Amino acid sequence: VFGKMRAASVRPAHVNRYLRVHRLEAPVRANREVALLSNLMKVAVNRGDMDVNPCKQVSRNPERPRTMAPDVAELQRFLGWAEGQKVTLAAMAEFAALSGSRRMKFLRLQWPQVGDHEVRTFRGKQRGEVEIVDVIQISPALRALLDRLRARADDPRIGPVFPTTKQNAPYTDSGFKSMWSKLVAKALKAGIITRRFTF
Repeated sequence: VFGKMRAASVRPAHVNRYLRVHRLEAPVRANREVALLSNLMKVAVNRGDMDVNPCKQVSRNPERPRTMAPDVAELQRFLGWAEGQKVTLAAMAEFAALSGSRRMKFLRLQWPQVGDHEVRTFRGKQRGEVEIVDVIQISPALRALLDRLRARADDPRIGPVFPTTKQNAPYTDSGFKSMWSKLVAKALKAGIITRRFTF
């Protein structure tokens, strides 16, 4: 849409038109694309190519968060199918469902944080100098999942609970989001699930 325009030539009106006219049918995706553009404009501001980021002066399209949880039977079908596709991602989804923990709290979970009766996770957003730890009691279902993960671990005493398959390192947030999106798209195409849902 912006063609070969110089960054300094982009005005708030151009960004607004992109959001409201060019991407009228996909307002949420337009918000994501303008967020990316805004990051690129920030680089241009830092380099001295322009004085003001035009994206910052335009309000985004309103978004309504998803309020519907996936159907339990559909989620179980998806998890069973995903186990054969991306074992670690399926295990993460199962862990989230069983523990009620957010992704950012267990993405970098290490085996020393897993005890006999509880899992200790660190909050993503810390306040002050003291780290806040949340304790998750291990239920029989969570124990079964952890036992399966421990059996596959390179070393069940140290290292990440949810490793990437190549480097045996924890997933980055962006890497996880990309892999999860591909997995859900593949499940939709295969008819395993009927609608997309976020992690």
